[in-house]
Amino acid sequence: MNRKILILAIVTFSLAVCGCQELPPTPNTQNYEQKAESNLVHPENKTSKIDNTLPITTTPPPEPKKNIEPEPPKVVSPATQTEKQKIKVTAYFPDDAGINLVAVKRTIEIKDDAEKYLAVLNLLINSPTEKDLTAIFPKNTKINSVNFKDGTAFVDFDKNITKSFAGGSTGEELLVNSVVKTLTEFPEVQQVRFLVDGKEIETLSGHMDLSEPIKKSDV
Repeated sequence: MNRKILILAIVTFSLAVCGCQELPPTPNTQNYEQKAESNLVHPENKTSKIDNTLPITTTPPPEPKKNIEPEPPKVVSPATQTEKQKIKVTAYFPDDAGINLVAVKRTIEIKDDAEKYLAVLNLLINSPTEKDLTAIFPKNTKINSVNFKDGTAFVDFDKNITKSFAGGSTGEELLVNSVVKTLTEFPEVQQVRFLVDGKEIETLSGHMDLSEPIKKSDV
């Protein structure tokens, strides 16, 4: 009898002890599903994260093209195209008595060799600066051109040389000889042909024959 009571007491105590222990709560399935769903990333809520520690490289916009204006052409004045050269020449002027020709050394400026004939004759048609010399050409005398070919210098005066010339035979001779002697100072010139407005003439004022070129040896 005592044995049964002891066994019953042990069983009762064991049941009491087991009843005092709390069973672990049953997991809430609904909360678990909500947490799982919250961990999912929906495409519409996805936000890209930028690592601010990395440098951001951007390409600058291209610079607008500048309108480059072409440089204006350089303008070269006629005076600088060809440098002038100075040469020494000999010109023949009548003396103040109007009898003889006097050689005078002058310096002229020319751009090319062909210009020297006209340049030296322009000295003759102007009044000389020397006191003992005089001018023989009419004041309004003009030279149209001076051309050179095969040893002959062709001197073309305007018509005023025949209209305005008032000298006699001596004056005409001095005028013609001053031209011939001055031009034949250039070694290539052997004779001079006189023209008026491009035409050959026979004389200036009726005293000298100018129908043929006047040679250096004739003066």
